Amino acid sequence: MCGRYRLSRRKKLVEEYFDSVAGGEDWSPRYNIAPTQPVPVIRQNPTKPVRELSLMRWGLIPSWAKDSSVTAQMINARSETVSTKPAFRDALKSRRCLIPADGFYEWQRTGKAKQPYCFEVDEGELFRSRESGIAGRTRLETR
Repeated sequence: MCGRYRLSRRKKLVEEYFDSVAGGEDWSPRYNIAPTQPVPVIRQNPTKPVRELSLMRWGLIPSWAKDSSVTAQMINARSETVSTKPAFRDALKSRRCLIPADGFYEWQRTGKAKQPYCFEVDEGELFRSRESGIAGRTRLETR
């Protein structure tokens, strides 16, 4: 996934699109979602055939980390090595989630300035991160 993305749809639309059940927390559409912020994710309930929509903090806290300061650094995993890197390996096997979005940003550097460009799929249709998310484990922060 990229370093910033957009989810401009309301909770009810996301819930219906992904056939999920939302928890009690509420959120508003956002146009510049950054690491360490609370983000909507969709997880499979482990005991029922139900997808659950809830808020989680963006960033993985590896099991070996002493505190959450590494969270912002742990937002991307390379598909070639995600199954072998200690920080992501266990989470990839059993704690996956979908991250709904309708746009993502990539940046181009021109001299000292950086210009963001927003990319959409099918004219702004909802999609999930191609890599899918990895939900953290015991120190997962939910809101």
